[in-house]
Amino acid sequence: MQMGRLLTGVLAFCHWVTHFALLNLMWAGCTLLGGVIFGIGPSTVAMYSVTREVVTGDEEVKLFSHFWKTFRQEFFRANGLAVILIFLGLLCYFDLQFFRQFEGEVYHLLSYVMVLASLSFIIMLVYLLPVYVHFRLTIFQSIKQALFIGFLRPANLVISVVTALTTYYFFIYFPGFIPLFGFTLFAHLNMWLSMKCFTEIEEMKMEQKAA
Repeated sequence: MQMGRLLTGVLAFCHWVTHFALLNLMWAGCTLLGGVIFGIGPSTVAMYSVTREVVTGDEEVKLFSHFWKTFRQEFFRANGLAVILIFLGLLCYFDLQFFRQFEGEVYHLLSYVMVLASLSFIIMLVYLLPVYVHFRLTIFQSIKQALFIGFLRPANLVISVVTALTTYYFFIYFPGFIPLFGFTLFAHLNMWLSMKCFTEIEEMKMEQKAA
């Protein structure tokens, strides 16, 4: 009995290692296929789409066909999303640096406003891709929904940020695992935590309707 459980555990471990490695390889390959600049957006969306299927219980998802199909279908929209995120990120960064150069109450106030805007941008990033692939909204609806969820469930947000930092430092100390897991491990953890958050919000809405 114990031998059977051990064998089952080993097989499950090998299955997940293979899954992470293949998904990471496809993400890197399609990112390069798009010349990095035009490939990283659709590749990341495709990776999250595969991850969503796995997290929702479809462990037999056809990895290659699903990834490639999503990559092609989302190529232009995902690049549009990437452009918007880069623009918003640069806007927050340069405005924050600009207002910090000046003295005076007005500039200090504007600097604080930009700090809040930058924090909101980071909060939005935590949930944006899970929202994008799960709800299939427009880009701006996805951004709005991601912000709403981030502020509505602060506890889940803190756990997600801690998980992201833990994953980051894990790869800093063990860089040899990057070719195997890379971004795919973070994507799965991010998607899993986000799906729990989505479920809690849906249950809360159902309770409010029943009351």
